[in-house]
Amino acid sequence: MNRMREQKQEPAKKPEKASAPARPALPISVINLLNGSWLTRENVLGNMKFILFCAGMMILYIAYGYHTERTVRELDRTGGELKELRSEYITIRARLEKLEQQSQVAAGISALGLEESRVPPVKIEVDPRELETTRTP
Repeated sequence: MNRMREQKQEPAKKPEKASAPARPALPISVINLLNGSWLTRENVLGNMKFILFCAGMMILYIAYGYHTERTVRELDRTGGELKELRSEYITIRARLEKLEQQSQVAAGISALGLEESRVPPVKIEVDPRELETTRTP
């Protein structure tokens, strides 16, 4: 007789749930970022300054990349021009040195009817007193 009462008074045992495999605990902010819940209207409006800051930084980073590429191209072009001008300078300098040789100058003036003097130059010395007497006032 009492068996019914005893059975009712005993708490019913709940069936044990199968335990889920242990997951590493991730911070809530990472979970919200991954599942996209941070895109709700309240969060977006609350973080609008940061979102605009990130967008501005991305635009500046892209612009800086284009500027750097343009500068590198300009440096390459200028370096090529510098090499070309240097080679032209060396060529012209070699040509000028050849034209300044005594034999080349002599050949050039012979076409004008001039001849190279074979007599070495002589230094003329004048006494300063004689120089004063020859001056006319």
